[in-house]
Amino acid sequence: MARPVTYSIVNHPDGRFAVVAVSASGSVHWRCGFLTRAEAEQCVEDLRAVMAACGAPLVRREAERPGMDLRAMLGAPRSPFQ
Repeated sequence: MARPVTYSIVNHPDGRFAVVAVSASGSVHWRCGFLTRAEAEQCVEDLRAVMAACGAPLVRREAERPGMDLRAMLGAPRSPFQ
């Protein structure tokens, strides 16, 4: 059985939004640059559809995991969803 994937919508320092997804194993994937929260929510719905096809539920996470600074990770020089 697939384990859940959690996600958060994060306000980027430049006023844009990012969607950050964390798998049960702890790997972090993100997509940045949404101009509005509505665009970020649409990305979440697309991700929810993909995860449902894989049998993994997508769950909103309101708080960050201990020891994980999502905003700092967004500034890291790395491509989204790697």
